[in-house]
Amino acid sequence: MIHLYALVRGLEELPPLTGVEGAALERRQIAGLDLVVSQTGLELPRVTDEAVLAHASVVEELMARSRAILPARFGRAFASEEELTAAVQMKVPSLEHGLSRVRGCVEFGLRVLGHESPRQGSTSLSGIEYMRVRLDEEAECHRLSEELHRPLALLARADARFGGASGDLLHGAYLVPDERTAAFRDRIAGLERLHPELTMVCTGPWPPYSFADAREDA
Repeated sequence: MIHLYALVRGLEELPPLTGVEGAALERRQIAGLDLVVSQTGLELPRVTDEAVLAHASVVEELMARSRAILPARFGRAFASEEELTAAVQMKVPSLEHGLSRVRGCVEFGLRVLGHESPRQGSTSLSGIEYMRVRLDEEAECHRLSEELHRPLALLARADARFGGASGDLLHGAYLVPDERTAAFRDRIAGLERLHPELTMVCTGPWPPYSFADAREDA
């Protein structure tokens, strides 16, 4: 199997580490695109903490050595060189576009947990009253979510919002240019000061997994 780590642009050299199952890293060039792969066994690697960490470590090192990277999630593999080549050739325009979009950027993740709903413990409401309260709460949550999201999105080249858990006010990812990462962190800190009642969990910088849309088809 050929295990795919990422498509890259501007990679000067491979990082000095091995990949999944201790395999040596290799470069492939297909239709003008650079890929980093390794040769694993005849079957897909088992999903273990060690294997996932090895994959993630390679991607992190590639990000540090490249101008742009479209990371593949763990387990993206191909049975032969011909299968890999055909898959990439089918998606050349979208892959090139994806590399241009993420160039010089990193990903930050954000999850915001809301405060306890005021309707909890209200047992004397009629059905209509309950629905009105619930609609008001949903409208307020939407307003607050937008209030948190908009200033962060202004600093990002792209953003993605996810459904998240039912208690999440906001669950999203932000593609932030390198030169704006300090400003992004400052903006998060400012929102935390404005809303001490909320729990905000910001993670990153990460390789841009959430913005490598074409990776699932490559």
